[in-house]
Amino acid sequence: MKKIILLIIAVFFASLLNAQIAFNKDDNYKTYTGIAGDTLNGSYILAKSIYVGTKDYSYDYYIQVEADSLGDGTDITCRLRGSMDGVNYTNIGDAITWAVSAGDTTLVYESFTRSSSVSSSIAGYDQVHKGTSGIAAYLITASDSILHSDTLNVAAQTVTYTDTTSVAAQTITTTQSYQDGVAWRYLQVYFLGGGANADMELEAIRVRILKVE
Repeated sequence: MKKIILLIIAVFFASLLNAQIAFNKDDNYKTYTGIAGDTLNGSYILAKSIYVGTKDYSYDYYIQVEADSLGDGTDITCRLRGSMDGVNYTNIGDAITWAVSAGDTTLVYESFTRSSSVSSSIAGYDQVHKGTSGIAAYLITASDSILHSDTLNVAAQTVTYTDTTSVAAQTITTTQSYQDGVAWRYLQVYFLGGGANADMELEAIRVRILKVE
């Protein structure tokens, strides 16, 4: 029994060693402050891992990353990634490109609002309306200069008509927002430099975790 407990403790601390930010059971906010080695001026990759832990619920995250420009190096690609084991990571969402020469930056990753869109196409068609119109009986009278007068009786009649309206093809898009959270045990802020001179320094990472009700 003691061996099992020690094994569990060892696995737990091994998980923490793989992360620069570690959440305890009741934590919902953590901050990592950059150190002297948190730069991208001699390497291509800088990554900082966040240990969220195994939770019995889905959560949403709000992550603010602050980085300083150290020069005019090539652009840097910034990503948020997720993992279940702290080793194999999957990209979350789209990458953000930061032009280091533009100066310091603050990046934000959040999972609170997502949306899905469904599009449907309607082909063009003709809308046809048929109907009838009644004309009452009437008289037509004609006369000439010699005072001759003729009268023509026109009987009542019904006229049938057809109207056609062309409706152009159209596309209808429906967008629905939803919130369902994530379940990653690890999150990771990942910087990929375009070369050894992609000069930047990581200042801080601030992480907020909220339970999805």
